Amino acid sequence: MSAGAFDFYVAGRSRLHRLDPRVKLALVAAGSVVLFLWLNLPLLIGVVVGIHALLLVSGYPWAKLRAIWRAIALLLLLIVIIWPVFDKTGDLLVSLGPLNIHDDALLRGVANAARIAAINFIFILWIGTTDARELVRGFVRLGLPFRWGMALTIGLRFIPTFAGTFLTVSDAQQARGLVLSGWWYRRVRAMLPIFIAALVSALRASEQLAMTLEARGFGASRTRTTLRDIAMTPFDWLVLALTLVVAGVLLVLTLTTGFGRELLRF
Repeated sequence: MSAGAFDFYVAGRSRLHRLDPRVKLALVAAGSVVLFLWLNLPLLIGVVVGIHALLLVSGYPWAKLRAIWRAIALLLLLIVIIWPVFDKTGDLLVSLGPLNIHDDALLRGVANAARIAAINFIFILWIGTTDARELVRGFVRLGLPFRWGMALTIGLRFIPTFAGTFLTVSDAQQARGLVLSGWWYRRVRAMLPIFIAALVSALRASEQLAMTLEARGFGASRTRTTLRDIAMTPFDWLVLALTLVVAGVLLVLTLTTGFGRELLRF
């Protein structure tokens, strides 16, 4: 896995990129609530396909989406494999000694994996198309203290940096003869030099970041000013209204009629 799999943001000038970050946050929050309640496999797959289509039309590279899929593939596979072990709903499909796999349980595992994938990629709509400075401004305009917004944004920004450092150190150590094979505890013990080197690099980076922020007046008592502030446009208000209306209707239908709750029925 490359460090690029952790670097989600891709610059662009599409409608999605220019959408106000607060509207994208509302879209993510509303969509996540609805997806959390859904279990309908065709609907969840349709959501994943629709999100991919929207991202590709907005200029988000397919190589980046493929890297994200590789990053979450193991988790999704584990959900599909482990879910039928504990869920015994439906007709018996396979019996392997004490292990009994039921058809509905297997479908539920696939549906829950599709749900996790859908929620994951709906977050990419937000953090994959929003610049770090706009993220901070969006949080601040929502009432979040600037320090909190800055801390969250720095965390998102430095995830790919630290991931790249870890991978670089790991490759360098393995080129010098470090063996990362065998039982899990042996691999963990062998990775201790990598963790130590990565931690030292992270401490150095944090020290440099602290000096940079201090040089730019972070934490000063004076009222902060902004070079480029964000403001809602008519298109932003339209998207926000449509998001709230559609999410509200879907939520009501889901809670009252069970829409999206059945595995394979619309």
